[in-house]
Amino acid sequence: MTILGEGDHISLTVQHKTTLSYSAPVTCSHNELRMSPVDTGLQRVLNHNICVMPDTQIRMHRDHFGNNVAHFNLLEPHQRMEIIATSTVETTNAISCGPESAPDPRPYQQRWQEFLQWSPGVPELAEYSSINIPRMISMDMDDIEFGHGLYEMARYFFNTFRYDPDITHVHSSPKELFDHGGGVCQDMAHAMIGVLRQAGIPSRYVSGYIFDPAYGEVTGAHLRGAAATHAWVQAWHEGYGWMGVDPTNKKLVDWQYVRTAIGRDYFDVPPNRGIFCGPADQNVEVAVHIDLVP
Repeated sequence: MTILGEGDHISLTVQHKTTLSYSAPVTCSHNELRMSPVDTGLQRVLNHNICVMPDTQIRMHRDHFGNNVAHFNLLEPHQRMEIIATSTVETTNAISCGPESAPDPRPYQQRWQEFLQWSPGVPELAEYSSINIPRMISMDMDDIEFGHGLYEMARYFFNTFRYDPDITHVHSSPKELFDHGGGVCQDMAHAMIGVLRQAGIPSRYVSGYIFDPAYGEVTGAHLRGAAATHAWVQAWHEGYGWMGVDPTNKKLVDWQYVRTAIGRDYFDVPPNRGIFCGPADQNVEVAVHIDLVP
């Protein structure tokens, strides 16, 4: 296990491979990808590349939340498409870099209004009130207390809800996590965001990857969600900025996390979104591999 001090840096390589196959040839495939990391106070992108087969021109733009979005079209008939996104990112062993936004005299309730309101993936639910964390969390806390509050909430989710990839799907509501007692990282992030927003804490959904040093070993505690895209939560503290927390793994974020996109919920940041023409069934296979840079 690699051990870093507070504020230390390390570099990680990420390969995200998506293979889409169709039961019959399709045409007019239009796609948006959110697989491209951005520079933040906690990470620096050293290099990044996206390769699509069949070959096509890829264009980039920034969306409303500042995410890098790649988009492309495949107009010729095809029965298989492969997308490989490769990145090398320098990460920081810290949960926050302080406020990232430019100075703004407005109160945080106005600056971060969209992260305080209910959204398609985080609807208003009575179940949020059922979560009693040992340490209540509020904007009146200093950064240390606030971080402890986030960790206690993450520990509650970890201990209360089982990680079960077979019980929910990508369009599930966080209500299904409460009803079934289990779900995946997307469900736990959505539910925790709901609890925080109900408490008046601006919170947002983060999509990316998590490096598991123990992944692939016979023994050791493995991080859940390390073999695919991962999701966690950032909560706003007025004096400390966006602070990251991972309820799926009972962790505050550190050097192991690579961020690709942020939004109100998953539906703002899917890694791949698109449409195609043709009477065909689609099958999607995803593989993520992360390594330390020697």
